[in-house]
Amino acid sequence: MGFLLSKLLPLALYPLGLGLLLQLAGQLGRRQSWGPWLGGAGIGLLWLFAMPLTSRQLVWGLEEQAAALTPALIPKADAVLVLGGGLRPALAPRRGVEVGEGGDRLLTGVRLLRQGKAPLLITSGGRVGFSANDPAPPEAVSARQLALELGVPASKILINPASRTTAEEAHDIGLLARQRHWQRLLLVTSAFHMPRALASFKRSSGLTVIPVACDYQLPSRANYGQPTIGNTVKSLLPDAEALALSSVALKEHLGLLTYRLRGWS
Repeated sequence: MGFLLSKLLPLALYPLGLGLLLQLAGQLGRRQSWGPWLGGAGIGLLWLFAMPLTSRQLVWGLEEQAAALTPALIPKADAVLVLGGGLRPALAPRRGVEVGEGGDRLLTGVRLLRQGKAPLLITSGGRVGFSANDPAPPEAVSARQLALELGVPASKILINPASRTTAEEAHDIGLLARQRHWQRLLLVTSAFHMPRALASFKRSSGLTVIPVACDYQLPSRANYGQPTIGNTVKSLLPDAEALALSSVALKEHLGLLTYRLRGWS
């Protein structure tokens, strides 16, 4: 129940949930002087975070940190860890494990393994579905299956199938590292997730952690191009994809704050 609440309660703080709640409160109090103000605040909040201009700033704030943390020359380590996220399990009508937006995580981990940066690939991620009798396997299992299809020998893959959150992954991998006497770990995750993940692993794993960010949602500011009138207007108009990116970025900022308050990072 605690895990379920940890996933559901923050939804009320993300732009879509909070904006709708404010509009609902405005409707319920429409006969009061404050009712229209609350409703308007809900619409304004949604518009603000649905603007590409806003979402870009939020995402850049995280991805620029990740780019600065990732070394230009990746050193060797005892293992390369791919955090869960980005794969869809091989459930019908799919004919195999499919790669979503964050699938770059596994591809980056496989590349590092082939480059000889580490002798082992760890796939991580537990089952996070909330439906009864969920047939989906833990994501670590799906990632292992796809890694095998990509040519990684089974002897070079370890799985961490029980961790459902980044904090749990940091703790569980730390235990595994102590059992195997590891000293250094390559940490692979999406750039927007790297600041929180790295802080958590540095706090809990007891390892020297080298961040390897991937899955960048945006090119850097320098490579974004010069603004035009059309681009500026479009950047100020609400867009569903921009709202989703804003929510992802806010989730990471909120998660990092929560982790610090709870002593997980």
